[in-house]
Amino acid sequence: MKRLILLIFAVCLSVGASAKVELPKVLGSNMVLQQNSMANLWGKATPNSKITITVSWNKLRKIQTSADGEGRWSAKVDTPAATFEPQTITISDGEVLKLSNILIGDVWVCSGQSNMEMPVKGFGRQPVENSMDYILSAAKEANRIRMFTVKRARSYNEDKEDCEGGEWFCASPQSVANMSATAYFFAYNLASAINIPIGIITTNWGGTRVESWMPMSALEDVLTKEQIEHKHTVHSIKPTELYCAMIAPIRNYTAKGFLWYQGCSNLDDNDHYDTMMARMVQQWREDWGDTQNAMPFYYVMIAPYIYKGSNEIAYPLFVENQVRALSKIPNCGMAATTDIGEERCIHPAKKFEVGQRLAALALAQTYGQQGFEPKAPQMAAYEIKDGKAKIKMSNCDMGLSPWYGEPVTGFEIAGEDKVFHKAEATISAQQEVTVWSDKVAQPVAVRYSFRNFAPGNLKNLFGVPAVPFRTDDWNDVK
Repeated sequence: MKRLILLIFAVCLSVGASAKVELPKVLGSNMVLQQNSMANLWGKATPNSKITITVSWNKLRKIQTSADGEGRWSAKVDTPAATFEPQTITISDGEVLKLSNILIGDVWVCSGQSNMEMPVKGFGRQPVENSMDYILSAAKEANRIRMFTVKRARSYNEDKEDCEGGEWFCASPQSVANMSATAYFFAYNLASAINIPIGIITTNWGGTRVESWMPMSALEDVLTKEQIEHKHTVHSIKPTELYCAMIAPIRNYTAKGFLWYQGCSNLDDNDHYDTMMARMVQQWREDWGDTQNAMPFYYVMIAPYIYKGSNEIAYPLFVENQVRALSKIPNCGMAATTDIGEERCIHPAKKFEVGQRLAALALAQTYGQQGFEPKAPQMAAYEIKDGKAKIKMSNCDMGLSPWYGEPVTGFEIAGEDKVFHKAEATISAQQEVTVWSDKVAQPVAVRYSFRNFAPGNLKNLFGVPAVPFRTDDWNDVK
């Protein structure tokens, strides 16, 4: 009898130990839940057990679901409008698990390579401008900005259920120092403008290519078999590996939209990068359950840099891909960086400007705020006559800068010999630039900032720089 009692006791202990609900790492205390949504919760529990969920913002309602035969469960909770009041969630299948200090606001998923990964404290010997100011003042943002960073992991063509690691952090000097600078400055500007909590989920890996962030099915939609085989040979991280290990585990997390800062590693794909990125965005939206292109996608134009030579043109040819993507991706926007590149450092220190420009796009296009123009000036039309070119620009209804006849830098002009010369330029009308050179009597082509590193000073009145552009199609002419 004594042995039987001990056996029963041991079984009870075993059942009790397995009863505790397990959550994926991206669900936890300090997180931000997407406001005004049916937010996803999911995890594991005792197989076939009943799960009860209670939320502090609606204490009268108990949400119930059941684990399947393998212990997996999921549920949706309706969330209120954004609030700074800390909330709790309790989840139980017999043993209570409590999540605390949760805020309700907007959640943005941020991904890319090292310029998205670069923390506020900077990289070794590569600073972020004014980082000390934002690190020391970070505690003031503790109730407005929260961040979760997905740990690096790889999985070839097989989706992982959970992240390798990570937890939600409130803004503090220590946590902000290690947060993605681009993502933090986006959240900082956004939270300041709309005064709601902002949650940032960052999933990044420096030096990686876009095809690593896509599943094989998406790649097969836009690339040939030969192209896919080639992409398996050009980088140590293979296609699909980061999608499967660093996107798949978080795609259930209900979010507002996406930020993307990547491209340098795909510089050799200037004939099809835009198509791949558009397909990636389509895939991510489908993964998050968005069939209406409702989730905005804002991305960063890669910045000028020497690459294989400052006077080469691989960079502007690639930027043309990024510009073309604007017409291929519904509900998107591009933050221009023509003015912040550094010739010898691929990680520009001016990360605040990047985050601010992303936030400005979101504020105008997603949140409907007015009073500024967040889009980069682009060439809308041109005319070459009497030895001068007149370039009409878009996204500058209030005019262009520099003002009052100050020279505009960054332009080049060429005749039929296809030899480009540094050009004189001035703003000649509200949205027009006149370009000429005494060395080119009969110009036929004009370029602006169309070299790997040839930053100009043409901007709209809100300081948003014009993107590199050209009137010719001479891909083999430098």
